[in-house]
Amino acid sequence: MIQLSICLPTRNRQKYCIETIRALAASDATNFEVLIGDNSDDGSILADFLANEIDDPRFRLIGPEETALAMVDNWERLVGEAKGRWLTVIGDDDHIDPRLVQLLKYYERNYKGVEAVSWARMSFNWPDNRPKPSLSVVPVAHDTYVASKSVVQDRLYRWSEGTKRPRVGFGIYHGAVRKPVMERIKRKYGGRYFEHPVVDYESSCKIIREAKVLVHCQRPFSVLGACNASNSAGTKSRETMTKRVETFKAETKGKVDMDDPVFPFPISDPGASICAAIASTTYWFCRTYDIDLTGFPENFARAAMDELGGTIVEEDYKLKKAFFERGFEAWEGGKWRDLFKPHPYWGDRSHNELCGVLRDYLYIREDVPPSATPAEFYHYGEAMIMPVEHVVSGARVFAR
Repeated sequence: MIQLSICLPTRNRQKYCIETIRALAASDATNFEVLIGDNSDDGSILADFLANEIDDPRFRLIGPEETALAMVDNWERLVGEAKGRWLTVIGDDDHIDPRLVQLLKYYERNYKGVEAVSWARMSFNWPDNRPKPSLSVVPVAHDTYVASKSVVQDRLYRWSEGTKRPRVGFGIYHGAVRKPVMERIKRKYGGRYFEHPVVDYESSCKIIREAKVLVHCQRPFSVLGACNASNSAGTKSRETMTKRVETFKAETKGKVDMDDPVFPFPISDPGASICAAIASTTYWFCRTYDIDLTGFPENFARAAMDELGGTIVEEDYKLKKAFFERGFEAWEGGKWRDLFKPHPYWGDRSHNELCGVLRDYLYIREDVPPSATPAEFYHYGEAMIMPVEHVVSGARVFAR
């Protein structure tokens, strides 16, 4: 039986996707499958690689269609093809540990009704995405928590923490969801698994509403990779980000419009940020499905100020500040504009030369470990965290 379907959507980033496939193929487990949704202009590259170098029945390729799909549609077709009891989606420049299956089985035995599982993630920049010294991150804790649905929903729907990114974790992207949950979502939400262009956060909105029990593991089981061609890499360059937003909007034409007149913080604005894109997604979801938004405007103002507080380039600060000011001025006739009172620009406060442990996270300079891929970095980081077999047995301590 296939316990886990790992969905791997990709578009024109074959060299990274190939490394991700190689790392997953190295596992000797037979209880998972990998579905590659190739949305590239040239479908022969991955097809030839899988046929000639992998030839592994655990891997299934869903090739390009006649015209390029929007990302949300590529995700949609992958989930529809998945055969596993649990589903997850990762990026083509990421990594995930197939031994996640052991954790899912452990949680099913110990937490009745569990339907969504999240875990901590390592983070890693590929060597081609290091314009300045930066830090990789390894979470070092390993406890398990059953989440309060009301708390998690408050964090995402109403942004209760007021930080630039809502701390949620639960979703199909770098999280695992039972297949029946996704089928319930499809029946309830417009006949689709995914509707919104910001598909990862839209998925979280639906899953934390529909899943019965949510369980989180502090031990990392995946790596968020960022290559030079990734969307996260685009945030490091205003020019690159602008071009990628234009492409994103062109490919999602006819979907939910990210330049939402009801929430006037358009992603096509030069000062737009990931913070605004997340807010636009959650605000659309709550309006569309009649979810209480009490407190959202006040908390989003705090999140916008937190976004500015972490901006280290002065020109970016000015663009973002002007963007938020225009948005709050236009939103509901300026009803919330007095809530947005950001601190002045404080300068570059990054400390990427510092390594060490802070609040259960180990920060490592990326030029220190000789890791060329997220999978290599994951195996490097595993030397410093609880082994998988101890986590899934409930052990509290271990010795090397």
